[in-house]
Amino acid sequence: KTGGMVPTFDGGTRGFSKWKDICDDPALSGQVMWTSMKKHGRAFEKLLRVYGNKPARLLDVTRNLLVFNTMTDLTNCLGIIVTDENVRVERLKNRMGVHYDSSETGGYRDVCINLRLMNKEAFALGAELHICEVQLILKDFADLRSSDGHKRYVQARNTRGV
Repeated sequence: KTGGMVPTFDGGTRGFSKWKDICDDPALSGQVMWTSMKKHGRAFEKLLRVYGNKPARLLDVTRNLLVFNTMTDLTNCLGIIVTDENVRVERLKNRMGVHYDSSETGGYRDVCINLRLMNKEAFALGAELHICEVQLILKDFADLRSSDGHKRYVQARNTRGV
């Protein structure tokens, strides 16, 4: 519906594929670069440094990324998520807004949604208590993401004590 894409890796080439295309082509699903869960060490570090040892405040243990070509597509996706009766949005960070100081994240911008699934399947599995993070990002920013950029972000974050 929104043209959202996920990171893919095809024989040495990193790129993005539309979620709709992945759903329609099982061969593409094997190319999806799913993000890993937050490492234990970072989770404990964040609990102690930022959240006063309150685990309920740790909202990004599992996260995923949706990439969009246009702000209109990103905004449409956000609207679909926040109005979905199967989802409860717990927190929304708009790092795309004019009032956001992007120097805190090295120029990086996204819309970050922390949500819970609230449907029968989630309740049956006891997963309705689990909070997931979904980052909505424009392709221009996604193309600039790199391991070097993340290292600089980690250094800046650690300098701030976050």
